[in-house]
Amino acid sequence: MKNVPENFAAPLRPPGTGGGTGGFAPAVGMDYAALVQRFLRNWIWFVLAIGVALTLAFLYLRYTTPIYEAKMSMLIEEQSSGTPGLSTEAITQELGFQNSYVIDNEIYMLRSNYMMERVVRALGLHTAYIHQGAVRNTEVYQPKDYQLVRTDTVREADPELVKYGAVFVRFDSPEEFSLVRGDGDTTTMRYNQSFPIGTRSYRLERVAGREIEDAVSLYEIEVMDPALVAKKYAGELTVTQVERSGVVNLSLTDPVAKKARDILNTLVAVYEQQILEQQSQTGAKTLAFLTERLDFVTQELDAVETSMAQFRQSANLNVDLQTQGADYLARVNTVDQLLAEQQVRRGLLQDIESTLTEGNDYRALPLASEVIPPVLTELITQYNEIVFMRDQTLEGVTLNHPTVASFTEQLDVQKSTIMRSVNVLKQESDERIANLKARLAPIERKLSRLPANEQRFLEIMRDQTIKSNLYTYLLTRREEAALTVAAQVSNTRILDRASSGSNPISPYRPMIYLMAFGMGLIVPAGAIFLRELFGKTVVTEKEITDYLPYSIVGRVVTSSKKESLQMIENNRSALAESFRQLRTNLGFLLPDGPAATVLITSSVSGEGKSFISSKLSAALALTKKRVVVIGLDMRKPKLAEMVLDESKTNRNVGLSNYLVGKSTYEEIITPTPYERLWIIPSGPLPPNPAELLTEERMGTLMERLRQDYDVIILDAPPVGIVTDGLLMKDHVDVTLFVARIGVTPKKSMQYINELATSGNLHRINLVINGIDPKAAYGYGYGYYE
Repeated sequence: MKNVPENFAAPLRPPGTGGGTGGFAPAVGMDYAALVQRFLRNWIWFVLAIGVALTLAFLYLRYTTPIYEAKMSMLIEEQSSGTPGLSTEAITQELGFQNSYVIDNEIYMLRSNYMMERVVRALGLHTAYIHQGAVRNTEVYQPKDYQLVRTDTVREADPELVKYGAVFVRFDSPEEFSLVRGDGDTTTMRYNQSFPIGTRSYRLERVAGREIEDAVSLYEIEVMDPALVAKKYAGELTVTQVERSGVVNLSLTDPVAKKARDILNTLVAVYEQQILEQQSQTGAKTLAFLTERLDFVTQELDAVETSMAQFRQSANLNVDLQTQGADYLARVNTVDQLLAEQQVRRGLLQDIESTLTEGNDYRALPLASEVIPPVLTELITQYNEIVFMRDQTLEGVTLNHPTVASFTEQLDVQKSTIMRSVNVLKQESDERIANLKARLAPIERKLSRLPANEQRFLEIMRDQTIKSNLYTYLLTRREEAALTVAAQVSNTRILDRASSGSNPISPYRPMIYLMAFGMGLIVPAGAIFLRELFGKTVVTEKEITDYLPYSIVGRVVTSSKKESLQMIENNRSALAESFRQLRTNLGFLLPDGPAATVLITSSVSGEGKSFISSKLSAALALTKKRVVVIGLDMRKPKLAEMVLDESKTNRNVGLSNYLVGKSTYEEIITPTPYERLWIIPSGPLPPNPAELLTEERMGTLMERLRQDYDVIILDAPPVGIVTDGLLMKDHVDVTLFVARIGVTPKKSMQYINELATSGNLHRINLVINGIDPKAAYGYGYGYYE
């Protein structure tokens, strides 16, 4: 054998390893460098994909309604209740904690549907004005040049019976407008005329001196259920507490930035008004209780003072009392004052109990934090808050409304808790009253030993002192309650009023375009990657060598031109150069001495083995060698058409005729138009090609050809389909296996390795077909002839 150059060393891995772990198609590692090269060669697809993606992004942004976000922050200060120093705030601060329970309640109130419904009614958000545009519809928030006004004043007994709807209008002139209800249903109306929407009547008013910006387009006017609108905005509202402080952040998103700002500002205003109304209601109830008690005590005090004056005059007593009697009176007055305060406290508890038990309605309870304990004060405060919200809700809905039912359920639970607390406190008051009366008993017995007139006078003075102290006590409490009601302020402070940015938060234009650009890269890249990952054929030279780790003797490029065999002689094209390189490399593999036999085969049809056989035989003939190429593929013969002219092709004489004994050696050898190149065509298709190749005549033919020619090229059928080529292994010196990029199936690679390992393919070497001439060898998808 001739010396083999360095670039034709033996395979680095034994045949059959292929980098896999077994199975019909072994696993192959990803060649990222080749993948990048394919990306670069298919740049046009990336440009087109990016262009389409950016166009779709532009259309999406054009037709999508932008969403703006409004934000504001406020401080909610906890209002302490009860005795100073015993409030929830004071206790939690002394323990080193920050009380957030009240803040949680306030956050819940801010997010409630009830509060939002008050905002919706205040801003008229249940009436929407929508401009019908050519690209997208746009809401007109609080239009300045026209307004929908409700004309009927009837309030339905059941708001659930109210029907809502929408109409379309077109402003034709300052005096008239068109009312559009459907196709063909258009009515011309004047602005002072009423028309129905749902079950209500409305009229459209124009603002004098103002023109409609777009009087040609249609405007949709939709009247909606305020409760449903409030539920929608309440769901979009975000209220968060800043860490454990009293600072609360509010945010709301909406297509109209000004509307979002107005909703937040109005929500806080309504919340402050709610607090003040609730406090005023509770204070009024407390003032009523204290005033009622004070009037009663005033009448008793007047009667006692009158009785004292009359007794002095009738008994002719001086003003001064004996020292012993004055001492008794001072001691009694101290206990009587404590007893009077306990009786006031019990009276307030009795009034609370009566309010809770009388009737089936829910009324606010009197609250005097100086009289009752802080725990009960907190319970009554919460109860009054729920009563107030329930009464406000009942102004627009019925008792069967889910919101009212929820408030009623909360009040029932709260009422039970308050009643238990009241019963316990009443029992405590009764015990204290009994103890105070027990303390009075010894003193009263000592008073009974005084003279009758002095004893009677002391009793009158005692009664007068009791009534006077009670009067002073109630008067002080009433003034404190009156000052509290008069000086009610909200427990909130606005830190930052509602504001919104000039740019929408959704869709975010830079992000949309960036995502579109990314999709323009990902889609074609993913398609190329998936084609390689899940493709059934090999697509790179490296993939072929991973499957078939044999020496590569030639790389045949693709060509769009149909060139004859003579193109190899004086042609400098890439295709001609590839065959000259193949001829040179093959020369190092052919044995010295007699004629060498080269078997050219592939795994499946269409990989170009007949094309390579014809071109390689012509290239060898140019080196002054006598070359004969045999069409061994008697099933789908193509060799004769590639070598011989169509007019000189004799399809009736060939190898099959010789093997069955119908033609002689001289008859089947056909000269070609090219010097020193002969061909033995396949001949007519026999019924048993494989059996014919095992006949003795085939061996005789090969021996005769070795004597007459220098190189014998066998164009064998694909070994992955039939075994015809394997039957010639004893006559073959070198096997050239043709693998074509984009055609050779991956699943046939393991079978080829098995054939090589078992010795059925002798001295196998690779010829890579389908190389893209514009790319580096081994990379790219071929463009095939």
